[in-house]
Amino acid sequence: MKDLTALPELIGSWPRTAAAEAALRLATEHSPAFLLNHSVRSYFYARSIGLGRGLVAGADYDDEVLFVATVLHDIGLTGEGDGPNRFEVDGAFRAAELAREYGLREPAVTLIWDAVALHTSPGIAAHKRPEVALAHFGIGADIFGFGAEEVDRAVLESAHAAFPWLDLRERLIETVARQIDHQPSKWAPLSFVEAAYRRARPENPFPGMDELAAAPVLPG
Repeated sequence: MKDLTALPELIGSWPRTAAAEAALRLATEHSPAFLLNHSVRSYFYARSIGLGRGLVAGADYDDEVLFVATVLHDIGLTGEGDGPNRFEVDGAFRAAELAREYGLREPAVTLIWDAVALHTSPGIAAHKRPEVALAHFGIGADIFGFGAEEVDRAVLESAHAAFPWLDLRERLIETVARQIDHQPSKWAPLSFVEAAYRRARPENPFPGMDELAAAPVLPG
């Protein structure tokens, strides 16, 4: 992991608060490199998208909240954040726990919970507070290229050079699938985790839309 205290100027800065530094330590300690690099890139992409939309850190949104949420958005895919829920929700609870531990007030904690829990929810996260929406945009721009044209090209190239891709998509999908293999309660119908599991495990035991649509109108 590249030292965030010595980033290329083109990438930008990050909030050096106790909570932000703790979030980075937690992510660095528990995340594999492909996941950590993705989480860090997502923050800088979110910042760039916000700037392009005329949003100013510290005035239009809380930069500390955005950093904690993006850096910890996949902590639910690690042993540190793993629990009985879909990974986004488990990660939201772990990120909120850290935020409270480092003195953030409940409105900020709620924003972090929402940003982590909703980061795979297109059409919903975009209509929440700027911290939640920007986290969603930055994460989506990184992993699938959604809205990546809004990220400054110099930020894109510098972030990828500093924090390499490392086969992110397939490794993340496989991580989601392994978690569900181990704990089926983490599966959720018609969701990102369902789509990821179906890709990784085509012969899976869970119902898809065809089976759900064919279910009896009146349950047995």
